[in-house]
Amino acid sequence: MLTVELDTDEYVEAKTGAMVSRSATMAADTEIAGGEGITGMLSRAISDEQEMVTNTFMAEANGAHVTLAPDTPGDIVPIDLAETGRIKAQSGSALAWSPEVEHETALNNARNFFSSSELTVLALDGDGIAFLSSYGSIYSVNISDDDPLIVDEDHLVAWTDGLDLTRERDGGIKSSFLGGEGRVTRFSGEGTAWIQTRDPLVFMNGLSNEN
Repeated sequence: MLTVELDTDEYVEAKTGAMVSRSATMAADTEIAGGEGITGMLSRAISDEQEMVTNTFMAEANGAHVTLAPDTPGDIVPIDLAETGRIKAQSGSALAWSPEVEHETALNNARNFFSSSELTVLALDGDGIAFLSSYGSIYSVNISDDDPLIVDEDHLVAWTDGLDLTRERDGGIKSSFLGGEGRVTRFSGEGTAWIQTRDPLVFMNGLSNEN
C-alpha cells in the first residue's frame, strides 16, 4: 500500500478505485482529465474513458493522510520524472502522482499495444513523482546502444520516452498455449525499462478457465 501524508491545501491525484482509507481531514473529488475544447474532446475520444477519470485528495489540515492500493498484488515504486524525463507506462500501472505530473494517453501507442488488447499507454511528464504499481515484483533495466533489450509486452510496466522501440512477433510458448499474439518489444538507444515479474494475461486466462 501507498500512504501519502499532506499538509493543508496540498493534494495528490490517483486512479479511480485506488483509495483504501483516508483521514476525515482529507477531502476527495473526482475529475475528468483531457481539458476543455477540441483538444480535450479529442483526448477523451481516443482514450480509455476510465483512464481519463482520476481522484484528487486534498488535505484540509496538516497531517491529513490517504492510503492507496493497486488492483493486483505487487510492488509500488516512485519514479522521479525530473530525473528520468518523460516516460510511457501501461495505464493500469499508474497508481498515483504528485500535482506537477502531467498525464495523457500516448497517441502513437494508444490501442492494442499489449497482447491482452486491454491495456493502453499513458505518457507521464513533469517535475513530480509518479507511483507505479506492478503485477508481481518490478525491476528496472538500463538499456544502451550496445545492449538492446527484448521484452514480452505483457511484462512491460514503463519505459523512458527517448528509447527506440519496434514490435516483433514471437512464436514462443505463450502464443501456442495461451492464444496471445506472441509479441515482444525490442528496445534500443539510451534509457530505462521497468518490467514486472508476473503476466496479467496469464492471470486473466486463469480466471476465464475457472468460469
